Amino acid sequence: MGRNTDVVQSIDQIPDLPSLEEGITLLESSSRGAFHALVVDHLLLERPGTAWWIDTHDHAQTAPLADVTPSRRVLRNIQIARAFTAYQHYTLCSRLLEDSDYGVLASVDRNDVGLIVVPAVDGLYRDDDLDGTEAERMVVSALARLATAARCYECPVLISKAHDDEFTAPVDNLVDERIQCLETDEGARFIGREFESLVYPVGNGMVQTTLAFWKQILEAREPAYPTPLTAGSIREVA
Repeated sequence: MGRNTDVVQSIDQIPDLPSLEEGITLLESSSRGAFHALVVDHLLLERPGTAWWIDTHDHAQTAPLADVTPSRRVLRNIQIARAFTAYQHYTLCSRLLEDSDYGVLASVDRNDVGLIVVPAVDGLYRDDDLDGTEAERMVVSALARLATAARCYECPVLISKAHDDEFTAPVDNLVDERIQCLETDEGARFIGREFESLVYPVGNGMVQTTLAFWKQILEAREPAYPTPLTAGSIREVA
């Protein structure tokens, strides 16, 4: 993507991050910070409520979450449950649907579930205590439960893969949307089916624009000026 080196001070309605829609969204990124940014952005702007985070390998860290939130009150709406084995992870995914003392419905209204977050959804199922067939069955079954939870609560489920290989190939069949996050010299660039980062913050309320941003601006303005302005189209008005 080409870049425009101009820096502008204020642009209305700049799309900073992609919106998360109902269903399963796969985040493809090497940066854990992308998870934190998307979660906080969703709770602040898209759907206020509770984010239920099923964590593995210490992805859920309070420091990066605090760095991207304008208010610590947002952090109170992120409930984290940590899994250390595949069976614990599988159980936590199942309990999202249980109306029991251990289920989400026992502690919060289903309309208050704004987001379900499951980074490295395949990570624990790669442990040596599971054979390949059982591990694959469990991870696909866990993801199917997450998809059911998305429909039950009518909310997004944000996941990522620990590794992208043959083991996680079945996961691709259950994903509704994909978001890529690429690190650039100007910052994180998010790319989705209908989204691409168009500006990059440079501090002091200023942003750097991209050629893709101005392409959208010109396309939006084109209907207002259907006839190209040429030398022959200009006439002197008395």
